[in-house]
Amino acid sequence: MALQWWPLLQGQAAAGPWPLLVVVHGHGGGAVPAVLQSLLDELAQARGAAVWVQALTAEPVELPPRQKLLLVPLLLTPGSHVRVDVPAIRQRLRGLGHHVMALPFLGAWQPWLQHLRQLGCEAERQVVVHHPLRPGIADRYLHVLSQELGLPLRSADTCDAELDRVLPLALAPNRMTAHLSAQQEGGLALLEQPATRQFLFELLLDLP
Repeated sequence: MALQWWPLLQGQAAAGPWPLLVVVHGHGGGAVPAVLQSLLDELAQARGAAVWVQALTAEPVELPPRQKLLLVPLLLTPGSHVRVDVPAIRQRLRGLGHHVMALPFLGAWQPWLQHLRQLGCEAERQVVVHHPLRPGIADRYLHVLSQELGLPLRSADTCDAELDRVLPLALAPNRMTAHLSAQQEGGLALLEQPATRQFLFELLLDLP
């Protein structure tokens, strides 16, 4: 699948699977949510190649020398993590002698957007709820995302108490999903939904 929808990956799979460095938000102290860690552990076994995890709340991951790897930001919106932190990680790794190909953030992957649209339709969701974001690039992205998904988007800090049938824009459980879980038919993080977990697993498995 990946080699069909991502021209920059053409020809990269010939030498076998690349190691992956997956960038995630993480929790306090660098903890990686269990739903993410279990998926990535299974992914490493299925790919037969290393899958390292860089939580943005953790110290930089130490890698074996001179790796050739894909940098995979599992981030859903183009906030400061995507625009500042991920390029800094790439620059640091290249400075250490690694060969790094950085992929776009997950929220820009067209198959992922198609899956979210299908998920929203099948579950009859009324609105997508996202973390509060600063004005600018992220705002423009959210406008496009709403058009792609065919659903309105609401910031978590402006949601009505009576809001129901929501689709949280969060891979793993967090404070936003915990709050939404108290609402009718809302609150499950994306990776807590088996179909989405399997879809993301297959997307990552299909990378070179």
